[in-house]
Amino acid sequence: MEEDETKQRVKLGAFVIGGMLLFVIAAIFIGSASNFFSRTFVVSGIFKNVEGLKEGDKVWLSGVQIGTVKTVRIVTVGEVVVSLSLKEKQNDFIRKNATASIGSDGLIGNKIVVIQPGNSPEVIQDGDTINAVSPADTQQLINIAKEVGENTRSITLDLKTISSKINKGQGIIGELLNEGAFSKELRLTVHNLKATGENTARASAELSGLVHDMKHGTGLLPTLISDTSFKSVFAQTLVNIKKVSKNAEVMSRSLESITAKMNNRDNAVGVLLADTVFAHKLQNTMKNTESASHKLDENMEALKHNFLTRGYFRKKAKQEKKEKEKLEREKNK
Repeated sequence: MEEDETKQRVKLGAFVIGGMLLFVIAAIFIGSASNFFSRTFVVSGIFKNVEGLKEGDKVWLSGVQIGTVKTVRIVTVGEVVVSLSLKEKQNDFIRKNATASIGSDGLIGNKIVVIQPGNSPEVIQDGDTINAVSPADTQQLINIAKEVGENTRSITLDLKTISSKINKGQGIIGELLNEGAFSKELRLTVHNLKATGENTARASAELSGLVHDMKHGTGLLPTLISDTSFKSVFAQTLVNIKKVSKNAEVMSRSLESITAKMNNRDNAVGVLLADTVFAHKLQNTMKNTESASHKLDENMEALKHNFLTRGYFRKKAKQEKKEKEKLEREKNK
């Protein structure tokens, strides 16, 4: 009987000791998670909206839990002060310009505070205020999503209407896709542009060849372009041509005046050209003069052979011969 009672007492004592050990282990585990048994420092952040953040939620830095949310307190409308209890020496990684934002632990998990360490040379200290980035209002996001949905629906309806018109061949795009009149005109325009481009390319090639010939070829134009010394000669030639043109103009006016006078019967030339009767008489006079001259030559020849006058002609012939010989001797000297 006493052995059974002793066994029961041992079992009870072992149960109590085991329970106490479990309680101590749980307390240590929970305390370590809540920083109850480690030295901490506190920083604060001011948020416009905390989206359900509460005391005891975790604080993360670079994917590592470094503390918990100590208090969440509303100061005024639109200002919520959140105190963060962070583990000792974690401030070595948090700079003065660090930022804190509110996130979610998973898709539907508890809210958490995520700290971006910053890059300032100074580290954050106990009691400092950290920069806070407030999350977007859920209702505002819902309203935005609703507005986006309505806009998407409107755009879908507009696209449906546009697709219907295009399938029916209405509008420019519809005509293009359904081989309408505009499509044919556009094809013709493209064809003409292509032909114009080919002609332009051909003309450009010909112009390039012409420029090459002008620079390196022969002839007057290349010489004028490349030979600078020929420039003055060409310029003087142009001046001379200009003078010749002026002289030709003067001669033209003179010829015009002479022609006018020739057409006038008040002068001899005009009479000769215009009066046919006078011209016929003048022609007969010239014929008579020629006949008289011929008869005079015959008389002179007869005088040369006449015994009374031939001595004179012989003497004259000798004198002419002597003068001729004298001239030849002077030339030969």
